Amino acid sequence: MRRFCTSGPVDKKTCYYVDRPDIMQEALDHIENWRYFTVSAPRQSGKTTLLNDIVEKIKDKYLPIFISFESYGKKSLKSFLKTIIRDIEDDIEYRYNQKIELKTLEELDEIREAILEIYKKTNKEIVFMIDEFERLDESIMNEFLHIIRSIYHKKQIYKLRSVILISVGYLSGILEDNASPFNIAEHLEVPYFTKEQVYDLLSQHETETGQIFDEKVKELIWHNAAGQPGLTNGLAYDL
Repeated sequence: MRRFCTSGPVDKKTCYYVDRPDIMQEALDHIENWRYFTVSAPRQSGKTTLLNDIVEKIKDKYLPIFISFESYGKKSLKSFLKTIIRDIEDDIEYRYNQKIELKTLEELDEIREAILEIYKKTNKEIVFMIDEFERLDESIMNEFLHIIRSIYHKKQIYKLRSVILISVGYLSGILEDNASPFNIAEHLEVPYFTKEQVYDLLSQHETETGQIFDEKVKELIWHNAAGQPGLTNGLAYDL
């Protein structure tokens, strides 16, 4: 029997799950069209769950690499280069059970060579997804964005089909001077649940368990959590 998920990304096999077809299709369209774009959402909004879904939908055709800069903030350049390569290797092994070894980077600009090396080893165009992007040290971030911008203009050569920068807040101020590929019009926000989606979540529990939520209780869950996925699941779980 599934349950209401109260922590971490949702596992569809063990937790109730709400589809978000509109934002999913928009993200997939961007990837198909070689777009580099940003995604923002508050914590516990279902952002990571959505992104993991995107990975699952494209991983047979492309090579999604999904890493997080959450712990990168205070790293030196040398430590950053070592960590990003290790995280890329680990993510590929986790998703594909394929162990690859990449060359150690000495300079940030060598990320270009690393991308080409990944393509040669996997023979798949790359979709690079970076969560908690705003945690990166500003000096490293600026140079990193300039490199991505230069790659963008030759993306078919590098086989870097899409880059997705993900953050808790809006990245427009950070990207304004450094990242022309990340057009403000191609920014996705992961919204809270609508009332219909909250009721869908609750109805999954009713169908699978036979335990019925009173209509007034459903209204109160919607009113008190305001569609925030984490709070909605938490209230429903406790009730």
